[in-house]
Amino acid sequence: MSKALSIERLHNRRSPLLPFAAWLAAGLIQATAAAASGDPSVSTLGTVTPPQHQLGPCIENSDGKPRVLVKVEKLQSTEGNLRVQIYGDNPDDFLEKGKKLVRIDVPVDHKTMRVCVPLPGLGNYAMLVMHDRNANGKADFMTEGFGFSNNPKLLLAPPDLEETLFAARAGVVELTVSLFYLIDVEQKEHRKRRRR
Repeated sequence: MSKALSIERLHNRRSPLLPFAAWLAAGLIQATAAAASGDPSVSTLGTVTPPQHQLGPCIENSDGKPRVLVKVEKLQSTEGNLRVQIYGDNPDDFLEKGKKLVRIDVPVDHKTMRVCVPLPGLGNYAMLVMHDRNANGKADFMTEGFGFSNNPKLLLAPPDLEETLFAARAGVVELTVSLFYLIDVEQKEHRKRRRR
């Protein structure tokens, strides 16, 4: 299913959030399915699963290689995994299936997380961060959070690549990404408990 087809179908359902949700689902679910199937084109650097405490390369930075230390804020829970994906500066590759350069999956253990991400080299990159709350490897866009480098305002469509680009230099770049959730699940659960 193409992203354009998904968005077109959802436009007909009269919800202003559905086109954005379709875009997110189409890109992330296809990429996740390709990764699960063993598609080697999904990531040139592969998937790394370091615990949050393995921030040594970003903190020590003894080799001077380019890395980004991302602080992820506004996680709604400590369930599931946090996924960080890095894309290059080609607009045709941004958020496209099989075009991410790096993917990191980290178990969530705090409502604010720090993740050290290696970069392929110097240059300009874009970052997508997703809270896979139920750890199923899929983008359940209605209940899971997402955000981008530079924290662009998220409306009914994905941000433009230019809004998310950051420059990598020798050493460590520090970024903060605030997650956005379409539905506040904690608030929803709180209301359910109050009704009982």
